[in-house]
Amino acid sequence: MSTARPFTETLRELRAGRTQDELAEAMNQVVKAVRETGKVGEVTLTIRVKAASAGNTDTLMLLDTIKTKIPQLERGASSFFATPDNNLTRRDPNQRELPLRVVPETGELMHEEQA
Repeated sequence: MSTARPFTETLRELRAGRTQDELAEAMNQVVKAVRETGKVGEVTLTIRVKAASAGNTDTLMLLDTIKTKIPQLERGASSFFATPDNNLTRRDPNQRELPLRVVPETGELMHEEQA
């Protein structure tokens, strides 16, 4: 039987519980984004363990880092046309405009050949 202390107990004590709280929040954000996008997300906990001072290996310092990879929604693109003076416009400057006009409503039905 292992004499190793359960990792979750150490995790609970890291930075007085703040690491565990931050991990829970990070996981929640990643799960939300994965559900919204259908893409893969990631939460990574890194714990560095080092001696508290040179020559003292009985006292150890644990330094944690939490990283997330939150998937993003695809962003749409917009089409623009370049003008001769290098500006952008939504209207094609090479296409002529149709002389459209508003037709007043008369309430009468007209056949195509009358129009």
